[in-house]
This record gives sequence, structure tokens and C-alpha cells, in this order.
Amino acid sequence: MLSKLVEKSKKWPNLLVVTGLPTRFRGLLYNCAAALRNGKLLFIRAKMGLADDNVYRESRWFVKWTETFKHYQMPLNSDIHFDQETVPFGDGILESSDNVRIGFEICEELWSARSTNVRLAEQGVDIMCNGSGSHHILGKSNYRINQLILGSSAKVGGVYLYANQRGCDGDRVYYDGASSVAQNGDLLAQIHQFDIEDTSVVSAVVDLSDNQCFRHMKSSDRGNASDQVTVVPIRFDGKMTGGIKYNEKSTAPIHNVEDLQLSPIAELCHGPPAYLWTYLRRSGMAGYFIPLSGGQDSSAVAAMVRLMCEKVCGAIKRRRETDGGDDPAYYLGGKKVGEDPAELCNQVLFTCYMASEHSSDETRQCAEGLAKNVNSSHCGIFIDTIVTSILKVFNVAYGFMPSFQSPDNRETMALQNIQARIRMVLSYLFAQLALVSHKRPGGLLVLGTANVDESLVGYLTKYDCSSADINPIGSVSKRDLRQFLEIAYEKYGMAALRCVIDSTPTAELKPLVDGKVAQTDEAEIGLTYDELSVIGRLRKPGGMGPYGMFLKLLQLWGDKYSIDEIEEKVNKFFWRYRVNRHKATVSTPAIHAENYSPDDHRNDHRPFLYPDFSYQFERIREKVVELKKNST
Repeated sequence: MLSKLVEKSKKWPNLLVVTGLPTRFRGLLYNCAAALRNGKLLFIRAKMGLADDNVYRESRWFVKWTETFKHYQMPLNSDIHFDQETVPFGDGILESSDNVRIGFEICEELWSARSTNVRLAEQGVDIMCNGSGSHHILGKSNYRINQLILGSSAKVGGVYLYANQRGCDGDRVYYDGASSVAQNGDLLAQIHQFDIEDTSVVSAVVDLSDNQCFRHMKSSDRGNASDQVTVVPIRFDGKMTGGIKYNEKSTAPIHNVEDLQLSPIAELCHGPPAYLWTYLRRSGMAGYFIPLSGGQDSSAVAAMVRLMCEKVCGAIKRRRETDGGDDPAYYLGGKKVGEDPAELCNQVLFTCYMASEHSSDETRQCAEGLAKNVNSSHCGIFIDTIVTSILKVFNVAYGFMPSFQSPDNRETMALQNIQARIRMVLSYLFAQLALVSHKRPGGLLVLGTANVDESLVGYLTKYDCSSADINPIGSVSKRDLRQFLEIAYEKYGMAALRCVIDSTPTAELKPLVDGKVAQTDEAEIGLTYDELSVIGRLRKPGGMGPYGMFLKLLQLWGDKYSIDEIEEKVNKFFWRYRVNRHKATVSTPAIHAENYSPDDHRNDHRPFLYPDFSYQFERIREKVVELKKNST
């Protein structure tokens, strides 16, 4: 592929192209950036800092290059067509015939405390190129652009070209793009973070003499640069300046970034929907199925699918009204999508309210109202006959019928679990056959609807509706989801979400009392969702166990809870976390939207069979006694 790019670059002789690829050198595999121009491969720069934290495991495949500003001549494969036999490989700086210096900083190197851009600036590099695969989590893009890209260019000066992967790359993460051009701390251009197109381009006109003036004004940096050993650059034929009219203006800095840089909650309206569209296209499936309960979680997932449709149809309409261009992202199943999001949502989203005798009229009305708002293909069923049939089979085998009136909690839990698991089985049945009834080809993907707080404490049935093909909200807290629902209600006209937002979260698996729900999530968990959001972040990325969390919560909650109450909440959380951690091993792959995700497969590698935490709980009790004694 690289040889084909090199050959095609002859069509654009004045364009310096930088692309990424893995390269094997001396038997070791490196993650690299390659620079090419006008039919010649100029340089292959090996990555010098690997990402191995959170969702990244880069050292599984690659080793890092360790020789600063040192490169070697690497023979090129004679079986592949290049008009040259070798190429410089390692670390170095390019310099054009008009003395413009180009340097490279690859992905993780920007995030390091010893960022490469510092030593590049000290060598007088004019343009720094960063090819990245930086994934989306809520709020990360703003930090990346404002603190790292703009912050780095403001500190060391120069032009910074940041090109980031965008889209779902067949994994739990979504790469959110936001490719940018910056100079001396100013943002000159940025591609929208969650646009759906496979190909997007942004450009800027820069005056490189501004770099010299900017750097000359910082005497300490001049002194640091003068101490460095001069690096001999890799020279190439061709100019990097000129080619514009004498009176053409440089690109002005962007000051109003409201549309480009979203709040974390606003990102929920764009990130998961963009991921769902990319996932749907790549999977080759025809749509999504959601068991719509009328609760906040499943309603949030349905709203995200509708926002996916809004995003896709809006992009197609904008493209028609601007340059009239086309893109592979505008097609599903070989057909171009229209401009009506309601029509698209009716084609790709199927929902079903699976009622039992324990379901309330309120949740039914919420589900039906939201289905109309988003225009899904909706139906409603009762599952009681299936539950009764299964219990009769059990009665034949063991000679008794479990009851909610039994003092044995195992019977109550079994009766709840069978309802939840039946809904999972029915979801997959409907997903496989729904399109058959519509005389359409293909099948549907089942979407999971469990939030991160439920997953942390195991407040879900193993192999219930949390078991699905993909979960858009599996790493999002209930608190954030509630704020997302408010935006969806206010900004996107989903009126039925008002009753969803105002409802009390409930599983509706226990009998009603006087026709009303008597079972609530927070009462059964023993912690509020707001409290779980705080505790979840202290666990990860805070890295706290029971004792450390207790001490931290004394600071955070000491003004509203007693010491004994804080102890009780910590103990409740870790007891539930311990006995239910095994559920994380079979959790549905969730879009990775937060670092506190308990995803056992990629992000949160921990035991799933914990000890009883008795030692930690005893230490907490000792601390409680000590604090009470000192306060008297």
C-alpha cells in the first residue's frame, strides 16, 4: 500500500504526504509514520512512546524506538516496487530545499510528560506532524485540543498538524477525530469531532515567519535551544513555501469554538450515535432491536439511535446543499440513505415493550410515547404465559412452585431472574425474525441497556437484557444519562422523555402494590445513582480500595453523612462489587465512553472472584472508632 501511495504522489509533486504503517526493522516491529513526496519515500519515523494504559495494549505488537535523533538506512523489499533501494528509518527531522523543517510526534508522545514537540522546537522545526489513534471518552477531546495541542504550540511555538482517526475501528472504542491545525497557541482549523464521513479535509494558510517571531520572544527557550546538540536533518528536494498569491491572507484563528468543542454531556448526543452508524455499516446488518422498558436506560438507547438517524440524514442534506459530494458513509445495505430521519429510524429501529403482570401503566405509556417520538417500528407483548410455562416445568422436576411471599430470598430472586432472561431470549428471537415479517432481507443487532453503575454493583440479571450485541451506555453513569435525556427532551423534541426523566428507576420484576410500583433500584441497591457515580470514579481511575475510598468520602461527604453512614455505604458497595464482579466477565461489549468503565475484557483487568474484604472492613471500623473517640 505504501508503494502505491508513493507512486500516486507523483500526481501531486508539491504535496508532502505523511501516513502511518507498521514497519519491521532488524526483526522488530515498529509503529511508524512515513513521509513521501513526488514519487519518493523520504523517511520512516518510528514511534518512541507506546500506549499501554486503559484500553491500549500497544506493546503486544510493537517495540519503541529508543535512539533519539538517530536513523539508519533501511533496505526496501525488492519484491515491492519502489524507485529507490533504501529509506532513512528511525528518528530524525526533514528539511526542504527552502529550509523548512518538518518533525514528527506520534500519538502517545504528545501525552507524555517528556513530549517530543519540545526537542523538535529546540531544533528549529517549523511544522510538527502528529498522526494519532486517540479514542473518545467524555471531555477528552477538549483536553486534547486545548491543553495538549494548543498548549504545546503555545509553549514551544510552531505549526502543529494533528490528524486523528475517526470512526469505529471494529472495537469498543470510537475514535473521535477532531483533526486540527494550530500555530503558536492558536487554533486555525478543526474538523468536526463526530461527523460521519469516511473522508474529511481541512486546510489552513500559515505564515512560517510567525514561528520565528514567537520563539524569539521567549529568551529562556532560546537559551535551552542553544544548549542542544545540532541535529543534521534529512534533506529533500522541493519547497514547502509559496504557491499562493502575494496578497493572500493567513488563516485567522478560530475564537468561537462552541460548535467544535462540546460539553461532555453534549458529546453523548453525538459520540454513541456516530459509533452506532459506523458499527451498523461495518457489521452488514439491517438495523437495531431494543427491548424498550419505558425506563431511563432503554429510553436513552432508543434516543441515541434516533439521534444517529438525525446525524446521518443531516450530513447527507448538508452535503447536497454545499458541494454535492458523496461518501461511503451515506449508504446502508448498498442503498443511499434519504434525508428524512423519521423514515430512516422506522427502517432501522425495532422496539418492543415486554410487559409482565408486574409492569405499570406508567412505563407502558412512556415506552409507547417514545416509540412514536422516534418513529420506531414498535410492538407490545405479555410474557406471563411463558413465565408460567417455565415454572410449571420446574414444578414437575422439583415438586414446588417458588413464590414472592416466601421468606427465602432465593425464590424471590429466581422469579425476578426468569422474567429478565425471557426478555433476553425474546429479544434475539425478534431480532432474527422481525425483518422476515416485513419481507426484508437481513437481521437486527440487539442493543443492551445496562448503565455502568448497575454493572459495577451487579444490579442486573446475568444473561438478561443487559446481554446483547453492543451496549451504547455500558460505560456511562446514570447521572450522565439523566442529563443526556434532558438534552434529548429539550433540544430534539422527544416529548415522551419528560415522563421517563421524572420516573423513579425500577426493574418492575416484583408484584405491584395497589397498582403501583413498589420496587425501586436505589432502595434495593442501598445507594443512590449519584452516590454510585462518585464511588465508581474513586474506584477507577481513582484507584481506591475500601479503606482509601472511606477516607476520601469522609472529605467529600462528611458534611452530609455521619461517619457510620459513610462506613455503611462503602461496605455496601464493595460487598455488592465483590459478589457480582463475575458478571463483568460476560458483559456486553460497551462503547468505551468513560475511564471508570468496569469492562473486564479490555479496560478493567481485575479478579472476578474476590476475597471477603474482611481485613479492609475491619480497618475501616477501627478508623471509625478512632475518629469518634477523638471527636468527643
